[in-house]
Amino acid sequence: MRHVLLAALMICTTPALAVCPVPRNLAFVVEKTIHRSVPGFTEGLEVQGGAILESTGDLFGNSRINRIDPKTGKVTTLLDAGKRYFGEGLTQFGGRLYQMTWREHRAFVFDAHMKPLRELSNPREGWGLTHDATRLIASDGSSSIFFLSPADFSTLGALPVLEEDRPISALNELEYADGAIWANVFESWTVLKISPVTGCVEARANIASLRARMTAGERRIIDAEPNFVPNGIAYNSATGAFILTGKNWPMLFSGHFVDLN
Repeated sequence: MRHVLLAALMICTTPALAVCPVPRNLAFVVEKTIHRSVPGFTEGLEVQGGAILESTGDLFGNSRINRIDPKTGKVTTLLDAGKRYFGEGLTQFGGRLYQMTWREHRAFVFDAHMKPLRELSNPREGWGLTHDATRLIASDGSSSIFFLSPADFSTLGALPVLEEDRPISALNELEYADGAIWANVFESWTVLKISPVTGCVEARANIASLRARMTAGERRIIDAEPNFVPNGIAYNSATGAFILTGKNWPMLFSGHFVDLN
């Protein structure tokens, strides 16, 4: 009987699993389409001084860091790593540019002039990369977000991501904006807004309407290869606009998220 009472007491005092609020629904309103001069297999996207920086993987081309002019769409290659590694997430922090690789467990740090400063070790696969005021923030394709030290890429903490009571996996490209983490969900037309404190999905956006803005020829390009999925979120703090794109898409879309609730 004593064992039964102890078991009952343990059941009563065990905290319930956290359940996040139902996320709001967002729509992405396009205000500008940027037709790029050269396509790229986009893995990371960042706004720097009004220009768009892009990290590409080498599945359909080389691993590169590109600069995209948002006015003309002209693509300038700042770094071409060829096939030496698969480029992934990209972010600028403290005047330095960080680029992760996918499975090689490498991360590179560059100065403002793209001079290599050092190489760091990443204990996980590299997917998305962004930052808040003090930390780098990374994804590895799982249902967790990781907070990293900019000094050495060591793990400072991890945050499980939940939509209500369900873990959301395949978190991919990341952007930190408006006090939230924004994430592509791999192989979907979904963008999530995630609380960096609770890990709760605060809002979700279906961006499938972007496909309708493409020409028939552009849609044929997207449909020709299953890897050409939506991926890439950048935020321009000067204008409040987000920039979205996809892997090997011939364009980027600039606009705002609006609440549908």
